[in-house]
Amino acid sequence: MAAPDWIALAALVPPAAADGVANFLFEHGAPGVVTADHDVDAPAPDDSPVRIEAHFPAAEAAAVETALRRYLTSLAALEPAGGAWEVETCPVPPVDWTALARRHHRPRRIGRRLVVAPPWELPDEPDRIALVIEPGMAFGTGQHGSTAGALEALEARLETTRVASALDAGTGSGVLALALARLGVPHVVAFDVDPAVLPIARANLRANGVADVALLAGPLAAVRGRYDLVVANILADVLIVEAAGLAAAVASGGALVLSGLLASQAAAVAAAYPGWRTVDVRRHDDWTTLTLARDA
Repeated sequence: MAAPDWIALAALVPPAAADGVANFLFEHGAPGVVTADHDVDAPAPDDSPVRIEAHFPAAEAAAVETALRRYLTSLAALEPAGGAWEVETCPVPPVDWTALARRHHRPRRIGRRLVVAPPWELPDEPDRIALVIEPGMAFGTGQHGSTAGALEALEARLETTRVASALDAGTGSGVLALALARLGVPHVVAFDVDPAVLPIARANLRANGVADVALLAGPLAAVRGRYDLVVANILADVLIVEAAGLAAAVASGGALVLSGLLASQAAAVAAAYPGWRTVDVRRHDDWTTLTLARDA
């Protein structure tokens, strides 16, 4: 049997020593420390032992355990009331990260016609447009409320308004650009300030049979042209800072879909776009998506 990659190192100590032991483990390289009352199933008295657990690479665990036992011995000598001073170790079971990701990334039905799905679980739903997204480093798998809200807002806009061109500002995984193309927008441009995400977006577009979306890297100021529909699923602070540039990218009679903001931030974001009116509001989880329009 192969040696475990990680070892769980746990100490059972009096409450007064808990903070010191946690700091000791952090200082010896623990990526995180879990603290809990020893008997978690019943209310604990103030003097109930506290269990401190941290994980270490197997090659380092023995040395840390020796140092921890020495440290606890010194603490116990200073503790007049005595109490529990125990150390135990056990292998950390290996985690199948691929299986874990697959349990998290499931098909998500959005609006009337869309479903965002990972490539390993494609739903057989002819009445919906499948947006197949490989979960990876770029934001936008459809699981997040801001992405769902943006997709729903785009679908609603395209059901009532002819859109010949669209811009996806901060494309990430490319899911919004993909949706625009699959929903029938003939000219779609997507850009991101991070050039590292463009290969991810390109791969997702190609996997869905969409090859004619223009992908650009760089700041908003570098984007040329005006578009019937502009969507930006980015942070509220960025939506405010880039308000003038995003508004300038919208053609006469066009609309802005702004997502990535909390409900508490909606008023401040809308106020950054004077002359625009809110024509649609979508809420998913704690996230809000605004559609703004202005008179031609």
